[in-house]
Amino acid sequence: MADTFPALLEARLRDALAKVVGDTPLPPDFAASVGPAQNAQFGDYQANAAMVLAKALKANPRQIAAGIVEHFDAAGLCESPTIDGPGFVNFRLAADTLAARVRAMLADPEKLGVAPAAEPKTVVVDFSAPNVAKPMHVGHIRSTILGDCLARIARFLGHRVITDNHIGDWGT
Repeated sequence: MADTFPALLEARLRDALAKVVGDTPLPPDFAASVGPAQNAQFGDYQANAAMVLAKALKANPRQIAAGIVEHFDAAGLCESPTIDGPGFVNFRLAADTLAARVRAMLADPEKLGVAPAAEPKTVVVDFSAPNVAKPMHVGHIRSTILGDCLARIARFLGHRVITDNHIGDWGT
């Protein structure tokens, strides 16, 4: 599966920022991050890069945001970004982009586009461990179900999974 939507948006945000700041160096700890929008009315994702950079660039955050919007390449990914509040840049994914991603996921019904682990490992899942000297109750099944779910997820991702349902001892 291709990159995630936030990763694609971040790459294009970095390109737009490079055009906005020109030769001005960015703060060393700056990262152009995109996260889910806090309010769906503003879009699917948002970035606060303009507000973070305002102090370093000695500029109004809304002006920086306007520069980002002007230079942002939205083609094939999202609608034109918008600015809200003190300088939030909002992104709404294009319907055809979402539809294409869903079609790609459905083309692989076994994995739904989930990539296997980059480096498969051996995973040991030890679950349940009831004490046989005490009565069993429905609460004991919870850890068994959770352990089984974790084991299935790890296998799905391509890891080698060893499961163990340890039976507790009688004690001393």
